Amino acid sequence: MQHPLKRLRRPVDVGRRLRHALSVFETADELASLDTLLHESFERAGAHLTGIISPDRRLSAADLSRYLVGVRHLVVATVTAAAEPRCSAVDGLFIHGHFWFSTSAQSIKAGHLEHRTAVSAAHVVGDDVGVFVHGRARVVHGGPGEADELRHYWTEVYEASPEDWVAAPSDARYVEIVATSMYSYAFSRERFEAMCDRTTGPKS
Repeated sequence: MQHPLKRLRRPVDVGRRLRHALSVFETADELASLDTLLHESFERAGAHLTGIISPDRRLSAADLSRYLVGVRHLVVATVTAAAEPRCSAVDGLFIHGHFWFSTSAQSIKAGHLEHRTAVSAAHVVGDDVGVFVHGRARVVHGGPGEADELRHYWTEVYEASPEDWVAAPSDARYVEIVATSMYSYAFSRERFEAMCDRTTGPKS
């Protein structure tokens, strides 16, 4: 077996990342479900949040599917056994209307999520765009099985999968955030559209 230290991530192939960035995975039904989640989340939100993220600043499911392509960095929060929050940064992928990230079975956050599935995540670019999600983590172990359907999303970006970055494939963890609430904003529609254009490139 190759030594784990030799299985670190290779530099990202920019061409591969761009091809992935051009891919939108959401179906019409998935976008409808996401729009429902966004609407219901804001309906339950407090006056402070809705006063800042007014209706004209909110992003739709279609907006998010255009923006959340390729790798988007997330700050993910998990909970210790003492109910103390812990956060860390991960590479996030938005796949079929859900955020996913990967980690190792040896990571502290993986240990948290195996025992306590509560999770929150945030992606923020100043006042230009923000996405906040709260819910439960669904953890998929690497190796044969469900991971076979997930692995290619990572290899399209990195030319390797999370299973290549750990001592054994079974040590990889693919984590889906099953959202119970989600909030999003873009304070300037013009700046948001420019950010989407930079991500996806010229339209054919």
